[in-house]
Amino acid sequence: MKSGAGKKKDFFKKILVVLSAALFTIILTQDYIFTFAPLKELELKLIDTRFSKRGPIEIKDSSKVIIIEITQETYNQIPPPNNKAPLPRSVYAKAIENLTKAGAKAIGIDLIMSDADKYSVMNDTMLMQAIKKSGKVVVAGKIDEVIEKQIEDSTYSISSYTNSNYNKIQYNYESIFYDADSSLGIVQMPPDFDAVYRRYMPFRWTAITKKKVPSFGFALINKYLGLKGTDTAKNDNNFFILGNKKILKFDRTSVLINIYGPSRTFQHLNLIDIIDDMEFKTKDETESRIDINQWEVLNEETSYRNLFRGKVFIIGTTMPEDKDVLASAFAKGERKGDNQINGVEFHANIVQNILSNNFLSTQSKESEILLIFFLTALSFYVSYFVRKIKLKIGFIIESLNVLMILLIVFVIYELSIILFIQNKLVIAIVSPSLAVIIGYFSSTAYHFLLERQQNVIIKGMFSQYVSKEVVDQLIIDPGKLRLGGERKNLSVLFSDIAGFTTFAEKKQPEELVSFINEFLNAMTEIILSHNGTLDKYLGDAVMAFWGAPVEVKDHAYKACVTALQMQEKLVEMREKWSSLGETPIRIRIGINTGDVIVGNIGGEKRFDYTVLGDDVNLASRLEGANKEYATNIMISDATYDCCKDKILVRELDVIRVKGKSEPTKVYELISIVGDKKAEEAVEKMDLYFQALELYRQKSFEPALDYFNRSYEKLGDYPSKVYINRCEFYLKNPPDQNWDGVFEMKTK
Repeated sequence: MKSGAGKKKDFFKKILVVLSAALFTIILTQDYIFTFAPLKELELKLIDTRFSKRGPIEIKDSSKVIIIEITQETYNQIPPPNNKAPLPRSVYAKAIENLTKAGAKAIGIDLIMSDADKYSVMNDTMLMQAIKKSGKVVVAGKIDEVIEKQIEDSTYSISSYTNSNYNKIQYNYESIFYDADSSLGIVQMPPDFDAVYRRYMPFRWTAITKKKVPSFGFALINKYLGLKGTDTAKNDNNFFILGNKKILKFDRTSVLINIYGPSRTFQHLNLIDIIDDMEFKTKDETESRIDINQWEVLNEETSYRNLFRGKVFIIGTTMPEDKDVLASAFAKGERKGDNQINGVEFHANIVQNILSNNFLSTQSKESEILLIFFLTALSFYVSYFVRKIKLKIGFIIESLNVLMILLIVFVIYELSIILFIQNKLVIAIVSPSLAVIIGYFSSTAYHFLLERQQNVIIKGMFSQYVSKEVVDQLIIDPGKLRLGGERKNLSVLFSDIAGFTTFAEKKQPEELVSFINEFLNAMTEIILSHNGTLDKYLGDAVMAFWGAPVEVKDHAYKACVTALQMQEKLVEMREKWSSLGETPIRIRIGINTGDVIVGNIGGEKRFDYTVLGDDVNLASRLEGANKEYATNIMISDATYDCCKDKILVRELDVIRVKGKSEPTKVYELISIVGDKKAEEAVEKMDLYFQALELYRQKSFEPALDYFNRSYEKLGDYPSKVYINRCEFYLKNPPDQNWDGVFEMKTK
């Protein structure tokens, strides 16, 4: 039991961890120090998700905004030669005249007109007069953002634009109709990090004219409310105020658009129908000599007369080739890119939002930060107390913890959807969710520190008789101390000193132990350096494996490289021992790859981390099979198949080892690819390989000839083995069912 002082100290440690985790969450999710773009983008995408969950709002019949669209049909019905882009300005003059007569309260032209009409200067005059006469028109303007940025960065001299196109007196925001009545709106809006347009700025500040200019949508509101064309919204805490409209802020410079739906959610009328009155002749009317007068038809219908009166009309293109499209927050979810709307629709959404007071409110920063602290503490303590539950299977505890964390995050997400749909409230999802996750991980870290002392004890106890890798596994998962194991694909190596019994008889016990220790130490270092796990020493024999307890990539190849280096090291040691008068020794190595049982095997009080299975036994048998061919390293076909592109081998035989019914193709491991001498040696074995093929075909007489020639060339024992076999089979031919498999009679 801890004392009262100890419990108090632990309590304050927990509080410190919770506060640190909450502050870390605030730093990542709030913009006080820096903006972490991935989390910012995720929060924005989750706003889009809420629009998709809400679905579109039917607005066509009740909207105060109507879009007058320019389509290919518009161009088709303009009599030539005036039917080329851009349209003559007289078309817009006619549209303004008709819409004004119909009772429009505001008319926006969402087209940049920075140069004179390409058809006739009279067209510009007509449009200028129509704008002045109507008093309802807002023209589109742009600011030169490159120059603005240079001025802000003090890299552009004020004097350099005083005598240029950016003269403050003559500056018209790229609209030659700005002087008509100064009712102009900036159409440029900044996208979010992910290039999606969710926000709308009420005005833009221009460094050139040193004043605020209303944005296009807000300029239309000026007209609708009867305000001055140059009026801009005032900043007032959580609102932008324009006339009698209080517009909820999203951040200090913009409004979050409550987008009504996908493209064509608003009422669309074709521009040609608006100008087709008794005075204007469309192409069809000219060719057919029949007056259609679609505008007159529309005005005769009571529903359309009511439709036009007191409305805001925005004229703009919806033609794909004009590329006036942008990504919005609303996506149908049917295909990629179905969140795109036309620029004219973008402006229509904000105007309708303001006129119908249909705003989205956002969670205050203060409440968001308080929520972060609360959820961090909740997640921390829930995780901490769940870990206090003592169960035999620790995985269940951690799974329960994760499920609880996921449940809290899910509740946050679902709550955000409900509040958005029912209350038009946008609450943060990322920051509270991250608070829950970081609270969980901080609890995990705290739990780890508490158990560190126990881990040190485990390490001290077990490192005396198991490998460091096994100790690390036990620290990560103490459950591995239980009896049992798992099936894994591993590579197993057996090594043994040839003729060790005879060698040992000539040694004194002290000399023998010293010799064996030196030998085993050298071999062990090589095994461990290649991520092998030393299983055990069996007298002079060594058993090792690769792939457990930790995963080892290319474990078959690492086992082969280890075997080759063991032989190389033995050559060095033999030179040293020869100088001391020691009898030279050689070692045999067998390697096999396959599925084995690996784990803690033994009694409850004493067990070893080892491997069991037929594939382990096969590796042992291959070590002994080297005797038959006088080879140093023999590998199985399973090992060869795993790394055949990286090693040099000689195919030896297809054998059936004692204790196994299935035959195994075996190879002599010579070296690794890239060893020039070894590669040349393999090339010289061409006669051997040809002889082996003939032998398999039961062509023993020509095979004998080739093996003899191979033996004369190489002086190798495998050729000698096959010479004896061929001579035997020539005298004692095998039966028809002979499969070429050699039966090993010894282990």
